[in-house]
Amino acid sequence: MTICITLPNGSEKNYDEPVLAVQVAKDISHGLAKKAVAIRVDAELCDLDTMLRANCKLEIVTAESDEGLDIIRHSTAHLLAHAVKRLYGEKVKIAIGPTIEDGFYYDIESSRPFSPDDLTSIEKTMKKLVKENLPVERMVLSREEALKIFSDLGEDYKVEIIESLSADETISAYRQGDFIDLCRGPHVMSTGKIRAFKLTKIAGSYWRGDANNQSLQRIYGTAWDSESALTEYLEQIKEAEKRDHRLLAQTMDLYHLQEEAPGMIFWHAKGWRVFQKIITYIRGRLDEQDYDEVSTPIMMDQKLWVASGHWEVFADNMFSS
Repeated sequence: MTICITLPNGSEKNYDEPVLAVQVAKDISHGLAKKAVAIRVDAELCDLDTMLRANCKLEIVTAESDEGLDIIRHSTAHLLAHAVKRLYGEKVKIAIGPTIEDGFYYDIESSRPFSPDDLTSIEKTMKKLVKENLPVERMVLSREEALKIFSDLGEDYKVEIIESLSADETISAYRQGDFIDLCRGPHVMSTGKIRAFKLTKIAGSYWRGDANNQSLQRIYGTAWDSESALTEYLEQIKEAEKRDHRLLAQTMDLYHLQEEAPGMIFWHAKGWRVFQKIITYIRGRLDEQDYDEVSTPIMMDQKLWVASGHWEVFADNMFSS
């Protein structure tokens, strides 16, 4: 039986037996294979080591694409969790580690607060794992298998996630060395494919974004397809920090914040004058366009912010009671 694989440009690759997607990429171009991080098979994102067994449409996803970069960042989140487990073992439990704009984070329960020195140690361990070039393998599990694996590992958050899945949902996990994480994927084929990353900051969070749940620590990071792209991004952040409104507020004596009122502004005389002028300008423009001005409460029930997604990202800077 001939397996016909149709590429985006309409050309075809034919094989007499099942073939790994990564081999198809190599057959197209060795340069393309080096850049590849995943594939799209009949519109579904899959791992590069997927075995192609039937006629299909195939697209190679490279690190330079938005989708490819997202896969790199998700794989780097797993790398972060792996490093944390290698360093701290049973003292930590891992929760979730999604991608975000320009990077990723991982929520972790730890018996002690992480410090900037810990970030340095974690990053060094991540780089060691990259050098080990560990294969990243997808595992499809039954519900019972998944529950046993993560229960035995003491990963309570993963167990809760598995228990919340519908009975007919496919459960997959990814193994790299001695580390296993629950995930849909896809991921890079090995840790050695992760080339450029930086851990950036630590923040507080809550499991599932609910202040009534266990408090967690969130480690943020960024990852790119090359060191040059990472360097460029970090330089942009450094330049942006120089124009940070919080820094300008201090240097220009505009306002200050106090822990007694999280997120609330204490306007100074100069800042209040600027604020009033902005309001006057906006009101004038609204009048010109025949808009009506309204006012809404500055405080809302938490469920609104959970629904909007603000709570998950900004909870540590929001006032709650």
